[in-house]
Amino acid sequence: MANAKVKDEKKKKCRVPIPPKTQIELWAIAAGRCEFRGCNKPLYLDELTKAKDNLSLISHIIAAEPGGPRGDEVLSPLLAKDISNLMLTCKDHGKIIDSKEYESTYEITVLREYKKEHEERIAILTNIMDNAKSHVLIFQAPIDGKNFNIDKTQANQAILPKYPAKEHPYIMDLSDFADRETEDGYWAILARNIKSKFNDIFKHGTNRRDYNHVSVFALGPIPLLAYLGRLIGDIESVDLYQRHRNGKNWKWKDEPDDFRMEYYQIIEPVTHNYAEETSILISISGSVDRKKVAELVGEDSNIYEIVADKPGLDFLSSRLKLELFCYEYRQLLTKIRSVNGHTKELHLFCACPAPVAIECGRALLPKSDPPVRVYDLIKGTGGFVYALTINESSAK
Repeated sequence: MANAKVKDEKKKKCRVPIPPKTQIELWAIAAGRCEFRGCNKPLYLDELTKAKDNLSLISHIIAAEPGGPRGDEVLSPLLAKDISNLMLTCKDHGKIIDSKEYESTYEITVLREYKKEHEERIAILTNIMDNAKSHVLIFQAPIDGKNFNIDKTQANQAILPKYPAKEHPYIMDLSDFADRETEDGYWAILARNIKSKFNDIFKHGTNRRDYNHVSVFALGPIPLLAYLGRLIGDIESVDLYQRHRNGKNWKWKDEPDDFRMEYYQIIEPVTHNYAEETSILISISGSVDRKKVAELVGEDSNIYEIVADKPGLDFLSSRLKLELFCYEYRQLLTKIRSVNGHTKELHLFCACPAPVAIECGRALLPKSDPPVRVYDLIKGTGGFVYALTINESSAK
């Protein structure tokens, strides 16, 4: 033990001294956090005891000595004090980086990538202005008895280059209702619960105008998502996000090189019969069964449908696809209003992702569009059951 201690002391004395100015610069561009990928630990505060101290190490990508990890006869002395070759780390990850044992795992290119992505993220976050703030809203409700837990870290990453207006998101969690879906009054109870939670966040206390931008992350049954959309309809600026199954994250993907505007087809009845009921079908995640709809609403009812090009669970990959849907949906509502009036109920049947369901409620105009009866898909049957009505104020 004594010999090991002597060796450690000798090693510390042999360390190349990093100029104080360089150390300060490194602390600044790393925001005082560990640059090792996935760590991000604050290095000025012990998270357990809350004691404040300098808990960092400055690690070399190319060792300061040729014989050290990733050392080089020429580059080691040249880059020993160069900030491009230095990483700010916690003591745990600094020890790993400075160990010859892990040299092959943490190669030069790997560590440079860690440093680059960390410092670029910090630069983005510290360069944004106050108007880039967004209030993060998480909505989670059980689907077929299954609960969801949306990760707030993934949500915060998805809104970049915007940043959260508060440390913690607003959460509307209906997990307590997972086992009550078959009970009478289930949908009405949940709707009241949603409205109460929504009002607590956006209408009580703080001035509504303070919420100039809201980012919404939601998972739940279609009727509740549409109802939520109607509630947030008059918030001025809202971004909706989709959970992508293949990447298991919420970041919108870039548009493909072959992107085109004709992603949706609008199917209309040959003639509109005002005496009959009118339904809107949204076929994006899958196809809504027209026969099942006719059984509920009437064989001679007016059926309008928005169909995605190649419907599927991974269709809604980009923000622009959502914006195109919103345009087509609003145009369709305008057309239906002209032949069906603004007070006669519509019926809404959806096979669609959460953001689309929210937009179906959010696009409704309280004084111009009619009430909309929203239906829930019965698992495994392709059939639907009436859940709740939104936009009811238009009938008053």
